[in-house]
Amino acid sequence: MHTQVKDSVMEAIGHTPVVRLKRVFPDAQVVAKLEYMNPGGSIKDRMVRHMLRGMPAGTRRVVESSSGNTGAALAMASAVYGLDCDVTVPRTTSGEKMKRIAAYGARVHPCSVDGGPDYHATAEEIARDSGAYYLDQYCSELNRQAHYRDTGPELWSQLAGEIDVFVCGIGSGGTISGIGRYLKEQDPTLRVIGVEPLHSSYRHLVTDQRSEGAFATVIEGVGKRQPSSSFDPAVVDDVVQVPDEEALAWVQRLAREEGILAGGSSGCVSAGIARLLPRLQGARVATIFPDSGAFYLSKYF
Repeated sequence: MHTQVKDSVMEAIGHTPVVRLKRVFPDAQVVAKLEYMNPGGSIKDRMVRHMLRGMPAGTRRVVESSSGNTGAALAMASAVYGLDCDVTVPRTTSGEKMKRIAAYGARVHPCSVDGGPDYHATAEEIARDSGAYYLDQYCSELNRQAHYRDTGPELWSQLAGEIDVFVCGIGSGGTISGIGRYLKEQDPTLRVIGVEPLHSSYRHLVTDQRSEGAFATVIEGVGKRQPSSSFDPAVVDDVVQVPDEEALAWVQRLAREEGILAGGSSGCVSAGIARLLPRLQGARVATIFPDSGAFYLSKYF
């Protein structure tokens, strides 16, 4: 077979492009890695591929709790590997994401966000009752390991080591923890800064700043009421929080000024970079855009 032909979409994961954001940040050196160009549409393709490599032999059914992208990545992989797949999501998950998961043939279980079993508890129940393999991205060491072994080295190589600050949204915590650890091993002077919505739970793990208000956000994929054990605070130097309106304004700016149709988490991290730049003093900044705005057209645009 020709070496440029992949055996399946699972082999097409990775090697996503890095682009300079010179229109929205004209006076700074900021680049973004476009992870929505993975075949399943998000950075979660990498994590799911890595986690499935470690699943028990003979597994026929898988289940995961997800805000959408991990579920879609798992549903895509299940279609390739012939696995029975269940994905639990919060009811607030965008309709496009739920339809995307179902399109691959997986069962989608929308769950309550205010009382009753949440999407984590429901996934645990399905796994317990059916004997399914539960990936559990929020607690698994394989989450950050995937980015330490895959995304981090790829980003470092693409930038030829020319990076001073890595800025990343925090959701499950695996992406920033895995990439951040790898980058700091290459250059101990490099800084890793997380971005999350207001009143999320990660900032107080890294800084002495505590949020007074209740956590609530329309931005999917970043922020948590309770921190995930996949997050390693020892890797992160600082965490900034941004309001939803700033994140959504940056989603619009990325589309209309850079031609990048990105999701809310990308808008959130862009808003965070805008807040950080005055104190970064000309540093070379890299970030990750995890998914596409095409999955939120009815919600953000």
